[in-house]
Amino acid sequence: MDSRIKSYALKLLSRRDYFEEELKQKLLKKGFDKEKIEEVLAYLKQQNLLNDEKLKERLKEKSINKGKSSLKIKQKIYQKTGEFIEISEDEELESAINLLKRSFKKEKTFENVVKFLKNRGFRYSVISKATNKFLNEEL
Repeated sequence: MDSRIKSYALKLLSRRDYFEEELKQKLLKKGFDKEKIEEVLAYLKQQNLLNDEKLKERLKEKSINKGKSSLKIKQKIYQKTGEFIEISEDEELESAINLLKRSFKKEKTFENVVKFLKNRGFRYSVISKATNKFLNEEL
């Protein structure tokens, strides 16, 4: 295993987490040999320093806490991994409520809340539940 590739990969991973494909592309851009990169990636996965599944879950949780819609979360993860994920209606409802708690500043009318969530890509079933909870102060 090439120690230069390994040390560069570890340096990148010390700054932030990468999906396997992202890290591979970074290493290829740097001009390293493809076969040696595969060896290093296998080593990093074996050492649990590179785990796409855990990273997907963390990214999903982070996006829900920020109040992103399921469409935006799915799109972001698909762009990074090329894989589709499922987001339950409960998770999307939690995301919508988090967004309303953090960011809703207008007058609390049904129309304003619905428009606010609709413009951010939430489904209507989620919008109606989140709006009712928000306006009835069940949060």
